[in-house]
Amino acid sequence: AVPDIATLSIEVSQEGISLDAVSTKVREGMEKILAALKTHGIADKDVQTQLYQVQPKLEYDKSGNARRKGYVVVNRVVAKVRDLKKVGKVLSVVLDAGATTVNGPNFDFDDPQALERQALAKAVSDAKSKAAILAQEAGAQLGPVQTINQQGGNWPVPRPYMARMAAVASAQAEEPIVAGEQSFTSNVTVTFALK
Repeated sequence: AVPDIATLSIEVSQEGISLDAVSTKVREGMEKILAALKTHGIADKDVQTQLYQVQPKLEYDKSGNARRKGYVVVNRVVAKVRDLKKVGKVLSVVLDAGATTVNGPNFDFDDPQALERQALAKAVSDAKSKAAILAQEAGAQLGPVQTINQQGGNWPVPRPYMARMAAVASAQAEEPIVAGEQSFTSNVTVTFALK
């Protein structure tokens, strides 16, 4: 199945001496990114804060004693891009808006349960077809199902693609992104009665 969504982890981080000044820079940077996402069709419901972190920046003397030298502030959001044709453009836009780090896209499925149900239905149908051939070759007919057991399956793990840093991005150059395909498999054991 071809993935139908991509997620991007978008971060703004700054460091400096004054916590107020650093926090303000991070807030302003994230506001620009959120505005850029909205401008490019990313709905508010598809953006979620993943991390907001304030840490002291420490400096150590020769004796190993720590002294606070300033602060590091990080704000990270995850954005879900539903139109995969826009992923490259969204990557470029958030980098141009001031993102200091972008991870992704991670390609996934908006409704993986539907694909899981399709894989299960196909596995049961395949088991029935194979059992019918075996029964016929043995001179019997397939009877009713006695038991069905599901034995896991393989569900795709989101595949990451690392974006370049803001310093090398340009609004003129959209990042080339390809979703590819991912497989869903399901394994079942079905026991049939024979007639």
